[in-house]
Amino acid sequence: MLPALLTVLGAATSCNSKNESTNDEPAVTISTVAVKSFNLKADTKILADLDSVFFSIDLDKGIIFNADSLPKGTDISRLIPVITFQSSMTEAKIVMEGTTEKADTVNYLTNSTDSIDFTKKVTLNVTALDGTNKYTYLIKVNVHTQDPDSLMWDRMAQAKLPSRNPDPLQQKSVMKDDKIYSLIRENDGTMTLATADDIYTGEWTKTAVDLPFEADVRSLNATTDALWILSADGALHTSADGLDWTDTGERWLSIVGPYLDSMLGIKATDNDLVHCHYPASPLIEDTPVDPTFPLEGRSAFMTMSSKWSPNPTGILAGGVNAAGEAVSAVWAFDGSRWAVISENQLPALNGAMLVKYTIRRQLSSVVPQKDYEVWIAFTGKTGNGEFNRTLYISYDNGVTWTKGARLLQLPEYFPSLYGADALVVDAPLSGDLSDAWATRASANPGRWLTRAYTLDGYEITWDCPFIYVMGGEMASGRLSDSIWRGVIARLRFIPII
Repeated sequence: MLPALLTVLGAATSCNSKNESTNDEPAVTISTVAVKSFNLKADTKILADLDSVFFSIDLDKGIIFNADSLPKGTDISRLIPVITFQSSMTEAKIVMEGTTEKADTVNYLTNSTDSIDFTKKVTLNVTALDGTNKYTYLIKVNVHTQDPDSLMWDRMAQAKLPSRNPDPLQQKSVMKDDKIYSLIRENDGTMTLATADDIYTGEWTKTAVDLPFEADVRSLNATTDALWILSADGALHTSADGLDWTDTGERWLSIVGPYLDSMLGIKATDNDLVHCHYPASPLIEDTPVDPTFPLEGRSAFMTMSSKWSPNPTGILAGGVNAAGEAVSAVWAFDGSRWAVISENQLPALNGAMLVKYTIRRQLSSVVPQKDYEVWIAFTGKTGNGEFNRTLYISYDNGVTWTKGARLLQLPEYFPSLYGADALVVDAPLSGDLSDAWATRASANPGRWLTRAYTLDGYEITWDCPFIYVMGGEMASGRLSDSIWRGVIARLRFIPII
């Protein structure tokens, strides 16, 4: 664990990096001025289990801190510290800077039960028995500035679609090999292919493309190694780079989405509509389309793997069937057949977004909160044509759906959208373990899915999944030319190691 490592490193150091010795000052012997333990006295009026909050002691840098920040809104203006030392001290003074209601300095050796205001800068100045060794600690009681369970849509992170001209008419964005491809029909009728290796930094390469066919922009899809699109007359085309396209000879009514290395679609035969795929795969069967299956307006087709099935399962939600009715069903495909796995759990949604994400959940009062991979459905229009403003969530792979918690719902400033694209993309975040404690994740065992990280000294780097919402029809009927970035707040917190 990090706290133990820091203590060992500090105890083995003969002088402190914060107060290095000079020609005029003798080196500080850390063992004579070391703080052995630090915690807070219990006070249920402030917070349950306040005395159990763990504080790390960085002897090398002279910092005492709680890596697991206290809940947002916790009052830290009157806390009583409990401090033990490695050796006896002749002086231990707690100094509060910038406080208005309390004395600036408290002598801990004679007034150990005095409360301390930790809302401002607090230092602990200690002097060893020899009167020579002196040391200063910075004490930081950290409180979350955000509710960690909030789905945050930062207006400051909002960007524009990567069009060449203002006011684009259509767009569709997909991912292939961790690269974003956005096909945009400009307001003058020309086409733009924009690509980004790192959407987090917003660095796009924009290329004007002259496609040899009239493209159905919204049909753009991707497998792991190819892009796919339909022309206006239903011809299925494929491309490795989005610039050079090849007609496959297939004629489809619509593209459903990728499954393994094939693209799923719907085509008309002499007698019926058929679920089809290309390229041919012995693992996938073509079957008749159920009359209730959504032919348009369905969400993106998303796949998931599980230990119970050798093949992935794909799901999609909502849409409009052959009778022109908006449907509330969630359909799943296991490689051989389509089936409804949920009905009437969601409202009838048309043009909604579906993403797989990570959410924290408490199953009972005796089980710690844990992170779960969940499905989220949001935006689109309801069966009566009104824009949907409610976010729905499923913890059981799309079978059962409920309204998401209040903190997950869309803020008022987020636009109402129909037919937008949602992409979940990891971005590398970094932090300084020596001074970034205000945004740390929880350290309680069993509470978190493991988040991978790399460590270089005090610098830590980890991947954070962001939801990018691109385009979509607004209430005005115009295309939204914005990209919105959302994230669960806690996923941005520095991981406990």
